[in-house]
Amino acid sequence: MTLKISLIDKLLRNSNTKKLRNFLGIRPSLDLIDYTSDSISASDAFFWRTDNNYETIFKFTNILRYFYNISNSSVKLVFFSNNNEFIKDHDISSPNNLSEILINKSFLNNIESYGVFYVFHETEQKLQTIIRNSCYTGYSLKNNIPSMVHGNTVTAKKKFYHKKIDYGIGGYSFLKKRTYTVQNNFKPEQTEIMLVNPTNIEISVKVNEKIFTLKKGCSKLINIGKNNLIKVTSKCYLLRPIIFERKDDFINVYHG
Repeated sequence: MTLKISLIDKLLRNSNTKKLRNFLGIRPSLDLIDYTSDSISASDAFFWRTDNNYETIFKFTNILRYFYNISNSSVKLVFFSNNNEFIKDHDISSPNNLSEILINKSFLNNIESYGVFYVFHETEQKLQTIIRNSCYTGYSLKNNIPSMVHGNTVTAKKKFYHKKIDYGIGGYSFLKKRTYTVQNNFKPEQTEIMLVNPTNIEISVKVNEKIFTLKKGCSKLINIGKNNLIKVTSKCYLLRPIIFERKDDFINVYHG
């Protein structure tokens, strides 16, 4: 009986079955990670901002060193523009258990804009595990104290010991659109939301009355205007926004 349950569990958790479940709308999966595999480092899509006097701070844990006692592990960060154009890699050999990186326009080749980045853990060792980095990103406006938010939606993965990275592993419906309603009533001077397409297809997105498309890996910053509520509709199972509330020079950043 235990073996039968184990086989059924493996069948339900592999990537091909997840695609079929999503197509049929039966127990849909938020991601397409094959949980019968191993030695995988999965990453959320983290947002960076260097526009309009913003800076971004990323604080992360060296998961392989801290939890698996692998001292020769390394961390790779990969940066993309909001149009999913590659900007740069940033490799950190044998980082400390806890590390922090300042992402400003100098770090990003004098780019003043916004986009996404991913973080992957690397080692030559094979491990019977799958890890996900969903650490904290902070946003500072005019050098004020940053507002911190943890990771949002798992979007990419790679093997610990391979260079190849699989982007667009977010789950989506083939037929039915879903609406994500942010549980808040918005009354600050300015509210913006940032979205990234975590899937491997182009999706149509509706934010309140605004309609636009997002290609794979592309991100968009949207001004909500005078709306008190935020509704996001698409075929993505978890198109969860990062929200920027601003009053004067004070900001409050969080995910939906």
